[in-house]
Amino acid sequence: MQRTTRHAAASTAKTHRRPGPRTRVGRRGRTGGRPRGVRGKPSWVRRYLEHRRATRPARRERGSLKALQRHAMALFSVGEVEAEARRTGFYRRVPRAIRAVPFVLCCALAAVVEGKRGFAGVWRLLAAAAGVTVARSAVTQRFGPASAQLLEGLFALAVTRLRRLPHPEMLSKLDAFRAVLADDGTVVALSPLLRKLFPATRINRVPAAGKVHVRADLVHRRVLGVVVTGERYSELKVVRSLPVQAGTLYIRDLGYNDYDEFASIVQHDGDLLQRLKDTANPRIVRVRHGVSNAAEVVRARMQLNDPAVFLASHRGTFDLDAEFQTKEHGRLTLRVVGRLNCETGKWHCYLTSLSADDFSVAELATLYALRWVIELLNKLLKSSCHLDHVDTSDPAALRTHLYASLLAATILSAVTAATAGAYSLPAHAISPLVVGISAPLVAVLLLLLWLERPVTPEALADTILRLVAVGCVDQNPNRTEAKWGVLARR
Repeated sequence: MQRTTRHAAASTAKTHRRPGPRTRVGRRGRTGGRPRGVRGKPSWVRRYLEHRRATRPARRERGSLKALQRHAMALFSVGEVEAEARRTGFYRRVPRAIRAVPFVLCCALAAVVEGKRGFAGVWRLLAAAAGVTVARSAVTQRFGPASAQLLEGLFALAVTRLRRLPHPEMLSKLDAFRAVLADDGTVVALSPLLRKLFPATRINRVPAAGKVHVRADLVHRRVLGVVVTGERYSELKVVRSLPVQAGTLYIRDLGYNDYDEFASIVQHDGDLLQRLKDTANPRIVRVRHGVSNAAEVVRARMQLNDPAVFLASHRGTFDLDAEFQTKEHGRLTLRVVGRLNCETGKWHCYLTSLSADDFSVAELATLYALRWVIELLNKLLKSSCHLDHVDTSDPAALRTHLYASLLAATILSAVTAATAGAYSLPAHAISPLVVGISAPLVAVLLLLLWLERPVTPEALADTILRLVAVGCVDQNPNRTEAKWGVLARR
């Protein structure tokens, strides 16, 4: 009974406690830990974040090195260059002052930093950066048939080893083709002493000029091969001399318009996409859409430019099949499509062997715009790789210059692919022209990396000073002394 009364009294006193301010037990402030203003040991989260922040540049640098080794430095090995040099007869002297690997790399990288100074002089600058000390005349003497064959063989090898990167979704339909190729020709001014081998069409302005016929892969943006002729030589003759590859799509401009060539492509299981000339007037055999009086046009077998053919401009496109007359293969039936330019009110017409089930008219117009890639590659060769001025009268040296520029363009393509892989960028997001403009900034560093030279701050400083001391020394001191030395005498 007492326990119950005492418990009830305690609970009653706790419930009816007189209200008042709450009291705090102990001193105000923190009850323990380190004093204010004193930094203690960081937590594991902070240590982990600091570790990641410190190791991120190192991981990125290792990834960049692996990407360059996988893309650029895998184009050819030292052993392959040495074997190619022995096969082509590049090695003629013992001891060998100029090895094949530095010669090839200096030739390729000199093409992107040449400017107007001269190929041999720039080669000597790069050789000084690589630790090779030779006279300028020794470099000039090596530009012969053997050096041209050496660079040509290595260019052909490097092109086959360029890695393919993923392309935009717009081009996913092109995976069914073996390749998507385009051909184009660009004119190169040459020395007047070569006017007999390479006659020019503009005799009054340029007595000698060559035409470089380029074949390029449009999807992967790379030059596959070239043919060098005189400026007067027809581009169509060069294309006819090249074999047609089955399963390949050829995209060409109006300069390659030849219906017999189109028939040959179709017969060899190839496909084509080409602009249709305004003067072309094929006979319509089938209309899919875009013609108002389609039944009458097909029944009367009208031609495309007949006034009685009414194209439905409100639709914006037309799609039909037409017959073309060839000289050697008889009649050829191809698909003709058109797209209306709303700004000019004119039709852009194309002929193709691609089926309507696979490619719509809008897709064909977008696909033909892909041909602009070969124009960019030609500009890269002439501006950044300095193929627009080849100041030599030796045909073998001319070929050496040509394949040095092509090899330089191939290396730049590999560097672009390495950059896209290392930084998770789409390959089409990197402009090849801007890469060519920046090439002189990376030429020496790429050369040192390729030759496995140590790139420490001390080594880099010594490379810069050696480049000036060896590569920039006066090549004719006697002439300078005869001209200015009299001013120093008293």
